[in-house]
Amino acid sequence: MKNTKIMLQASSISKSYGSVPVLSDISIDLPAGEWLGILGESGSGKSTLLKILGRFLDADTGSISFKGNELPPVSSELMRGYDAIKLIHQEFELFPNQTVEENISYSLRFYDPAYKKERVEDLLEITALGSVRNQKAKLLSGGEKQRTAIAKSLAEQPDVLLLDEPFAHLDNHNRRVLADAIEGLRKQQKMSCVFVTHESADALAWSDRIAVLKDGEIIQIGTPQEVYNKPVNSYVAELTGDINWLNDQESGKKTFIRPEKIKRTKHPEKSKWSGKVQAIRFHGNHWEVRCANKQGDLAFYRNRRDLEIGDEVFLTYSSRDVMVAGE
Repeated sequence: MKNTKIMLQASSISKSYGSVPVLSDISIDLPAGEWLGILGESGSGKSTLLKILGRFLDADTGSISFKGNELPPVSSELMRGYDAIKLIHQEFELFPNQTVEENISYSLRFYDPAYKKERVEDLLEITALGSVRNQKAKLLSGGEKQRTAIAKSLAEQPDVLLLDEPFAHLDNHNRRVLADAIEGLRKQQKMSCVFVTHESADALAWSDRIAVLKDGEIIQIGTPQEVYNKPVNSYVAELTGDINWLNDQESGKKTFIRPEKIKRTKHPEKSKWSGKVQAIRFHGNHWEVRCANKQGDLAFYRNRRDLEIGDEVFLTYSSRDVMVAGE
């Protein structure tokens, strides 16, 4: 990202509601074209941060800059928000009695009719809404409402898109359709985006970088690979995927390893752990095998069903895949 223009920057942002701190000294940069995922549990401050970035809420301290220029406080403006930054709320804010096409067109009402028609057609195609273009918003599914809200926000080609839990409450079909639409946005619109989510799979799949938020503080920021493979502590590790705690009696340290890093061996002398199969769970593209011995339990993955409950297994792993738990 060297020499890449910074579109949006938050510097030392803090926010409290009464005596309860919500955000503490948050600083992030959003380069042009980057998709930044804010990953955190409910109550971590994700939505508050998004509202501050979108200019709908003032921070108590700190500043927001757009393309290098510090933005004025929200309270000093006649209207909240900022034209070049579009925030899509979970409520979508559509006109319920207008059609999909009318909702999108409304954002372009002051534009040349020919351009408006062309732009609406492009957005309907990108967001896969052509088949419901004449459907009233109140009759749409959750996924269709989400995509209509995105298309409406993109109509005037903002520089930064902010998404609040874009995949929340969607079934698998609508998640896939929305995922395809987002992929189209990334390729065709080339805009910068910040999205917040509590789902690690979404953050890992769609982010160029992930910022992990806990109790109002960013505790790690990096590429999805860095955050997943080199979590700064056990909290980040557990938030981003399954882990096994290891009983490291030699070092006395609290260590853990991802299930996919554990392999079965048929040679007991080469194993680092042995136990009996307690449960086998099918996850579609793999089986999760849970084993136990007197010291504890451990899970690993298989791409085929070749074990049964009660089987004894011998497992091994590389020491380079073992991680030490931080605070």
